[in-house]
Amino acid sequence: MSYIDTEKTYKRGPQIITRKDAGAIVARVGLQPNWRCLDLGGGSGFLALFLANLTPSGSVTTYEIKKEHAEIIKKNIGASGFRNVKLVNKPAEKFAGGGFDLITMDVKGAEKIIPRAYKALRSGGFIAVYSPHIEQQIACRATMEKAGFKSVITIENSQKEWSSVHGFTHPVPSQTVHTGFLTFGRKE
Repeated sequence: MSYIDTEKTYKRGPQIITRKDAGAIVARVGLQPNWRCLDLGGGSGFLALFLANLTPSGSVTTYEIKKEHAEIIKKNIGASGFRNVKLVNKPAEKFAGGGFDLITMDVKGAEKIIPRAYKALRSGGFIAVYSPHIEQQIACRATMEKAGFKSVITIENSQKEWSSVHGFTHPVPSQTVHTGFLTFGRKE
């Protein structure tokens, strides 16, 4: 069964990082099957499980401070069948370990964790910060540059579905919804 099939069974609690944004993270960093990933601010666990699906010989550790959200993640990990995901019910800033290939963050105050994240990444490792607020991304960019990250970039990922009706092709009528901004950096 593919991730797309198992994702349909996952319970949603807090807002998730959608597949379009998770896909943008994977594409930007060039995720490899053996990477060690750290996901700070697990929410409902969707990003952690998306990464776990693509790193079968690697690992994903996700931190979530809220007990009720951690319970959702725990259930979603069980539903996924992935054995390479670990949940830690602690604040993001209390993360342990190092030598990570990728650190993702979806937490308020992410800019305060960035210097520590820099030290926890291996040389050549990536950081990706997600936030719906550009003000947080501005703060994160400044902190990333000060910490020594290179190739710092902020993007917004918009997608529209298209269809053909009566021989005419056009975008499916809908509002283009803002999900969030992504800011990336790389440790050299």
